[in-house]
Amino acid sequence: MAGRLSIAIALLAVLFGYVYNAYVQRFIQVSGMFREPGSTELAPGDFVVINGTIGCEDLHFHEPSGLIFTACEDDVASRRKWFPPIEHFANPSTERMRGKLEVIDPKTFRAKVLELEGFSGPFVTHGIDVIDDPEKPQGEAVYIFAVNHKPNPEHYGENGNAKAPKSHSVVELFHHVLGSDKARYVRTIWHPLIVTPNDIFAESPTSFFVTNDHYYTDGLLRNIETALPLARWTNVLHVRLENLGSAGDEGGDSAGVHASIALEKLHNLNGMGHARGSDEVLVTSCGSGLVHVGEIRGEADDTGNKVIRVKESIEFASPVDNPSYFRDPYANSTFDASGIVSSGPTRGIDFFESKGKEVVLDPNMVWKATPRSGKRETDGQGERDGSSITGGGKDWEVSLIFQDDGRRLRTSSASVLVAIDPSEEGGRRRAWLFVTGYQASSVIAVKVDL
Repeated sequence: MAGRLSIAIALLAVLFGYVYNAYVQRFIQVSGMFREPGSTELAPGDFVVINGTIGCEDLHFHEPSGLIFTACEDDVASRRKWFPPIEHFANPSTERMRGKLEVIDPKTFRAKVLELEGFSGPFVTHGIDVIDDPEKPQGEAVYIFAVNHKPNPEHYGENGNAKAPKSHSVVELFHHVLGSDKARYVRTIWHPLIVTPNDIFAESPTSFFVTNDHYYTDGLLRNIETALPLARWTNVLHVRLENLGSAGDEGGDSAGVHASIALEKLHNLNGMGHARGSDEVLVTSCGSGLVHVGEIRGEADDTGNKVIRVKESIEFASPVDNPSYFRDPYANSTFDASGIVSSGPTRGIDFFESKGKEVVLDPNMVWKATPRSGKRETDGQGERDGSSITGGGKDWEVSLIFQDDGRRLRTSSASVLVAIDPSEEGGRRRAWLFVTGYQASSVIAVKVDL
């Protein structure tokens, strides 16, 4: 009996050592603890700075119009003064909180700021989503959902309550006619379950998902849950609106708003993106370097609530934020470059030290994951770091398609690919990669091989 017990203990010790060792190795890889920043060499003309795009945290490529939508700040110092997602609460003055919705034309590399018609409140931008207006022909008008991290008047008011949350984060909804210079304010959306909203996945004007990226809003415990993959305290909410209503309706921002938990018990749920079908959603566990591929399903109780079931998870070798899906418009029987694009810091281990500094190099990496079942060229184009993994029973080839040492771009939180007609590149399969960061002075565009 004692012999069997000893054998069992030995086996458990080996198993624990294997699991612990794998966990430590994965942490070292994702955090970039021993990684030296690199910088992709670019030919003249293959690098463009998009002027007037400050601190744009998220990007969305709208395929029907061929335009890129983003939400930006008004000053490079804004994020250091007030930005709850990175625990910056120094200046809660609403006078300077003048975020913007912008539209980038990937052909001219120019950005247009939209006039926010009917909207006058503070606007501290974060994640967004853009969907077609279902009552209009496709490509004629869109709805824009945008996270807004406003200071909480209950905390900062004249008779402020120090125990009240510092931020009153909400979701703003706008309507934009493509080609116009305006975005009409529709309403503000809030629910008690919306606490630390980060990014949005919209199904329709009255149904969307939003991530709560942390359980704690600030302090030591927040830092611990950011760094510790075992802290699986975040969730994704499904939010339903009874109707669009209008600004100022009775009941305020919560009028007709219903919310339920759609996905939970995963680490640092963060960015979201649309994928290969209307029911497929991408959700990142940012600090863990994972992109979860999920399927949206309706609950069986006919309440209208929906849940997300994770089908597989893809490992990346760095933290990854807002994912996008690149649908290759020039795919053929021999080469399809479609895949998931996501980006993050080269050295996530430096995040806590760097985020409050005015001048610092924040190197970054952009990745692309392509299903191995897809047919690909074999010329080895693109940077490879050997990080090919298997997730959920389905093979993915993960490639490093761009990296920067921080001199061209500070931080990276979103990236999208826009394909270039092969006839313009002598038959080469290339694309413009647009990359941005929440503390970047500008969105940049670089030409990459697919």
